[in-house]
Amino acid sequence: MFSFDYPLIKKKLSQRRNIIITTHKSPDGDALGSSLALFHALSSFHDVSVIVPNDYPHYLKWLPGNNNVFIYEGNEQESDKLINQSDIIFCLDFNKVYRVDTMEVVLQKNQSYKIMIDHHQDPDDFCDQVLSNSNIASTAELIHDFLKEIDCRFNQEIATCLYTGIVTDTGSFKYSGVTSKTHEVISYLMKFDINHTLIHNNLFDNQNKSRFDLLRVCLNNLTLIKEKNAAIIFLKEKDLIEFNYQKGDSEGFVNFPLSLKNITISIFLVEFKDGIKLSFRSQSDFDVNMFAKKYFNGGGHKNAAGGFLNYRNIDKALDYVRTCFQ
Repeated sequence: MFSFDYPLIKKKLSQRRNIIITTHKSPDGDALGSSLALFHALSSFHDVSVIVPNDYPHYLKWLPGNNNVFIYEGNEQESDKLINQSDIIFCLDFNKVYRVDTMEVVLQKNQSYKIMIDHHQDPDDFCDQVLSNSNIASTAELIHDFLKEIDCRFNQEIATCLYTGIVTDTGSFKYSGVTSKTHEVISYLMKFDINHTLIHNNLFDNQNKSRFDLLRVCLNNLTLIKEKNAAIIFLKEKDLIEFNYQKGDSEGFVNFPLSLKNITISIFLVEFKDGIKLSFRSQSDFDVNMFAKKYFNGGGHKNAAGGFLNYRNIDKALDYVRTCFQ
């Protein structure tokens, strides 16, 4: 938990500013929901741009304000200009600057006032203000708190975006980080006449057929490390090509093995052109954040983390994962 100077931030926001809101590569519901909620809250008085490192899944593109999002990848020159003209940059849902991928250089060089709002462990020191609490289940919940503190007037658009961020990052409220306060926040958001049924339908009942094809392949690849109560699933690059993989198709795959009896650790590997992306989940005292940091150049939360290996061969990566349990 870091100290956060709300009076100073309110003073900075009391004058019209050029503001950039950004988040991590491959934005998820929490990243994009938090970013667009803050966009709606600030854009009535400030010049606000949301810039994300790369594209995101189709099932998030219904969010109010989606048309205002700049994709950095492929629009670097225009995005860099906006970033370099900014007065304030909000860094949401990431704690390490490398997580913005190709945006890292321009963010590091930029001298704008930077504000981090995030819920991952061990944030790096690259922002002027840091609102960080890893005990909070989502960045969207922190954005709710932030907006309350700066006396923001909530509306349906803000509430819809925050609800999306919270519901996606809490696994529809089933993860251990959910508290009574989380439900109090949801209760408050419901006062703005949000359509929670439509939100859930857009998020979870709007999938590509390619997702089901890839899930079938993925589950057929299931292997167990019974003595460690662990499960491993994976997809090869050829699977992604064969079934026309679309961004977001494999979201949540890592959670499926946890429904197996006695399995408390799940590892999901995906073979891409540049290496192996890994996702880790646990529902025990096994700290996947530390596991990812130690062996896979990654990190995240105690029960949810990610990593990366510079391997081009999935079999080699699988062998390495198994040795990490020995």
